[in-house]
Amino acid sequence: MTVTGEDTMTVNSHANIAACLLGAVALALSGALAAEELTQEEAGPESFVSLRFDGTCDERNNRLWLSNTHTYKTIVARVRWRAAGGKALTEQFFPPPDSIREIGCAAEAEILEARFAEF
Repeated sequence: MTVTGEDTMTVNSHANIAACLLGAVALALSGALAAEELTQEEAGPESFVSLRFDGTCDERNNRLWLSNTHTYKTIVARVRWRAAGGKALTEQFFPPPDSIREIGCAAEAEILEARFAEF
């Protein structure tokens, strides 16, 4: 097989196109990651912390869970919850990033305050 100057030029052109495409993909990925981090910086702590009921404790109360979906910040959450027939409890929790933890059993619950922890 004989390789001509035109063949070498075609191979070099294809290599340049592939390098440009890889660079564009890398740039797009880094831009998407930076945009996600910027979005997390701009959003308030209340957008990352939530309560949910999952599972039962008894016929009147459910298992209460607190989650923090922020990828790198701990949130201080003040939560009030009440078990059926019991008194309301208020407590402060420090869920770490990307975590879900069980608080206890309750019939109702609400997040009173959420802020980023300052360690």
